Amino acid sequence: MVLAITALMAVIFLMIAFLFINEKKIELADDIYMGVRTFAELTAPAIADNVELYLNEEGFVNFNKEIKKIFEQNKDVEWVKVVSYKGEIVYDSTVDVEKKYEGEERMTTAAPSIEQVKSETPSFSVTGERFGDYVCYLDSEGVILNAPKAGFKISSFVQPASDKYSVVYGVTYANMDERIADMVTRIIATAILGLALGIILAFFMSTKVTKPVRKLVDGASEIAKGNFKYHVDIKSRDELGYLGESFNKMADDLGASLEARLYKERVGHELELAKKIQEEIIPAKLPEVFPVSGGSTIMYLGDVTGHGVPSCIVSAIASSLMFSYSGLGDLKEILKNVNVVLKKKMMATMFMTLGVVKWDSVSGKLSYVNAGHEPLMVCKAGGAGGEISMIDSGKGIAIGMIPDISEKLNEVSVEFGTGDVAVLFSDGIVEAWKNEKEMYGIERLKEIVKKSCGLSADQIKKAILEDVRIFTAGYEQKDDMTVVVVKRG
Repeated sequence: MVLAITALMAVIFLMIAFLFINEKKIELADDIYMGVRTFAELTAPAIADNVELYLNEEGFVNFNKEIKKIFEQNKDVEWVKVVSYKGEIVYDSTVDVEKKYEGEERMTTAAPSIEQVKSETPSFSVTGERFGDYVCYLDSEGVILNAPKAGFKISSFVQPASDKYSVVYGVTYANMDERIADMVTRIIATAILGLALGIILAFFMSTKVTKPVRKLVDGASEIAKGNFKYHVDIKSRDELGYLGESFNKMADDLGASLEARLYKERVGHELELAKKIQEEIIPAKLPEVFPVSGGSTIMYLGDVTGHGVPSCIVSAIASSLMFSYSGLGDLKEILKNVNVVLKKKMMATMFMTLGVVKWDSVSGKLSYVNAGHEPLMVCKAGGAGGEISMIDSGKGIAIGMIPDISEKLNEVSVEFGTGDVAVLFSDGIVEAWKNEKEMYGIERLKEIVKKSCGLSADQIKKAILEDVRIFTAGYEQKDDMTVVVVKRG
């Protein structure tokens, strides 16, 4: 593994190194361009003066001596040509080595072009670009027109020197290539050295690691057989030594964990039982209603703080108590007695809200008592144009908060005629979140109830839940959503 990591590091090093080399090439190429450009600006006037002073006056030896001095100042300039504005090559350092040229008139052709020679601003020929060689000119401010990409290479640089001549500088990148080659050699040598050291380290580490690992393997085999008293003896003070100590502790803990596993299985069974109880409590189709004497029916909706087994147990107890005390008929008395019992059974940090509705078929009235729950929504008959009202007996106080809540409860009754609709809902409906900032709210609930008021109770329920589903659009909800719809036929 050490060898593999070393090889990987060497590969990564080489990749980074060659990326660096590529950046260095660009940097060096840019430096060469700027160096040649500055060199041309400084030396072109002197070369033009020497042409007039020496070359045209048959002083070639002195002229050649001055040119050599100029060459020594920049190793990236390979040759120099002096071209008149007529296009005639007056001097060519690659040909005119021993004496002044005396043959037929030499004229410049493609490189440099006569346009470059006559230009009042410098220009240069770019080579090796993607779309072939081309010429770039500098404006009067020295800015490159139609500039190539960074790191471009030039074959020649044309610098106006006087009112007669332009000087052409041939550029070489041999020095740059040599520097890059030396850099590549050093990088490869470093990578090979690192890989060699990695191989040596891998062999050293393998001998140090193999023996303790073999002991751990033998120990694991004993543990698999159930021998939790088996201990490994690793005396090193590194990670393997720590692993040996941890292994021995694990063997001791495994023996003790057998009893813990049995306990966990028992608790898991109890949790599964609690889940089944909770599923039985939650009605599959319609919420429970309790017929009481005198032609009345009681319906209720509760919400316990928290989640899990404690809330499930409280719900089960509350459901039983509501059934037991429903014979009292009086909603306030029912809630008063339920609170007395639950206050003693619940933890101090838990409580339960309850909204209880009683329908009296004789008087045609619907009564509501609110124990810290949401108000009752009533839609009077009239179809989609029905009137919406909120029946709130006062927020009251939740069950289980104080020993006696009778003074905090208030019963409100309303006429409940044919076609009227009553909606009892949990706070999970109005507090359903669309995102972190926007929730469903009571006004949206009023609107959907008003629109669907002319439908059956089951259809109204489905319309509410569907509207909430569309609004939340799959956003995670933290609370349950329960709604009870009652409609008088």
